[in-house]
Amino acid sequence: MSICELNLNVFKFDAHKDYTPFYQKHIIEYRKDSTLLDILCSIPELNFEEKIALKLNSIAIFENLKILDLIENFGKDWTIEPISKLYALKDLIIDKKMALKFYDRFLDAASFLTTSERDELSKFININFISPQKNPEYFGDAFFLYVKWLFMRHPNQIKRLLKSIAVPKNGVMNFVSVKDFVFPQSDTIDREILGIQEMLTQTSKCPFSGGSNWKKFARNIEYKYNLPYQIKPHPPTPSQHSYAVFSGYDKKLNAKPLLLSAKALLEAWGKNVLDLGFCYDGGYWGRVCEREKYLLSNAYNMALADRNNATLVLADEDSYANIVYVRNLLDSNAELLDSINASLKKHDLIYRSGIEVIFLNALIAESLEWDVAQSFEGFSTLVFNGPLTSSVDKISYKKFFEKISLKEHITPIQNECYAHLFDVNKTSCLEQTGAILYEGIDLGVDFLITSSVAQFDILDSYAKKASKAHKRDFISMPVLFLPQVGLLAMGEKDPKKLAVHLHKNKISFI
Repeated sequence: MSICELNLNVFKFDAHKDYTPFYQKHIIEYRKDSTLLDILCSIPELNFEEKIALKLNSIAIFENLKILDLIENFGKDWTIEPISKLYALKDLIIDKKMALKFYDRFLDAASFLTTSERDELSKFININFISPQKNPEYFGDAFFLYVKWLFMRHPNQIKRLLKSIAVPKNGVMNFVSVKDFVFPQSDTIDREILGIQEMLTQTSKCPFSGGSNWKKFARNIEYKYNLPYQIKPHPPTPSQHSYAVFSGYDKKLNAKPLLLSAKALLEAWGKNVLDLGFCYDGGYWGRVCEREKYLLSNAYNMALADRNNATLVLADEDSYANIVYVRNLLDSNAELLDSINASLKKHDLIYRSGIEVIFLNALIAESLEWDVAQSFEGFSTLVFNGPLTSSVDKISYKKFFEKISLKEHITPIQNECYAHLFDVNKTSCLEQTGAILYEGIDLGVDFLITSSVAQFDILDSYAKKASKAHKRDFISMPVLFLPQVGLLAMGEKDPKKLAVHLHKNKISFI
């Protein structure tokens, strides 16, 4: 077998001797049949547990994976750290007892727990450290899963248990997706915790007697749906196939820069674009709040585009994730489809399987048969994903950026998004958004790109407040959508077509 090498940067720290941690560089040989455990054993004087729990290039690993699978995902330059640097005890070993002290108050108050049930929390604790969350008061994903485990063992205590994790400043509604922060990728934790959120927001699933703040929160989402109450007469179906850009965003969000630039880009490509009266799709919280209206509104939007012989174009990653989620449900559940179509009939619409929907960013990444009029040579950027990104397949912009000579930074922080916390915990949303904003700025980028209207609103409209929350002097960092970048590369200079005049942070390089 051939011998190959890895370049390692390995975390070293002894809590009993060292004041601060440091990193040791190693070049380690491996064979093609090696595993992660083989590599760890090859590192001189490294302390670790055989039951693997560590971070590799900031991504959590809990399995003894094959070396070739790791290289395919992470390359050959690795930074190896403990699963939690905060609780580092000795190299990759963490102090679980210290981490569990955070829950002493809960455990002391839960007199109904047996000793073995209390001890069970330690088996969950490593899950806490997958999340990139920077909120020090956050209870932690491990704790939420532990509480859910207790539901089955103590059904008479569900109300009490659920209330303990419903606190707005640090409870379960502060959850952010961890799918992209563990390898191999898995949405198991996401699905489990979203299920708990549904218990808080959906009346039929909540054991609380009377009302709760999260039921009121769900009603506020419900009030935003704007399906027409009466049947609107539809004009004859156009014979010419067109494109319709989804526009049903929360009215408080500044979506116009995306909508105007998306329409301008499609028209620059020679596409006929229709303006249709799409309704609010539920945003991030639609899936866990008032599910029936969420499903109906997304089905309505697809059926409306179909009725007008138009391809529905989603220019925002979160709205695309909602559409794909609902489409997959309807196409696989005949009973649900019949129920939705019974409601759509009141609007003279019908949902049929196979309706075409397109994510505009994917189209931009793939549609490269056009001439570059304006190069981005010498510029660099970072693409931030939205809060619902984990629901859809990742898109590579490598070929598009190579075509326009734009350097793209790749880092785990681009998968962080806290915009959906704005209505849940505004302080945490601004603090954590400020943190990733300045991590991006500190990379030396010339501008940021976001695929989410909600995140654009925080990064642009609330940039000053996010800077203040993160305790940094304000830097006016331009934030663009990919359609705007595409238009610029094609030579568009009209600020109104680019819609940059609607940004809070001015784009001075245009």
